[in-house]
Amino acid sequence: MKLIKLTQDNAHNYIGYDIVFKTRNIIEKKKILKVSNTGKTIIIKHPDLNNQLEIVSRNKFFLIYYF
Repeated sequence: MKLIKLTQDNAHNYIGYDIVFKTRNIIEKKKILKVSNTGKTIIIKHPDLNNQLEIVSRNKFFLIYYF
């Protein structure tokens, strides 16, 4: 497990990785399914967030799970 700051430059490198983030005071663990062409949005399976997270609107750090 590693703490990573996702940016629009490196987000494409983490497709398929699990991320941990907090939304509405709930800690969630989801897999990055896709990254937008601009790299500003990651696509996850989370209907409450419209299946996407913007990563450029604020500083976001994610726990990345990989083996």
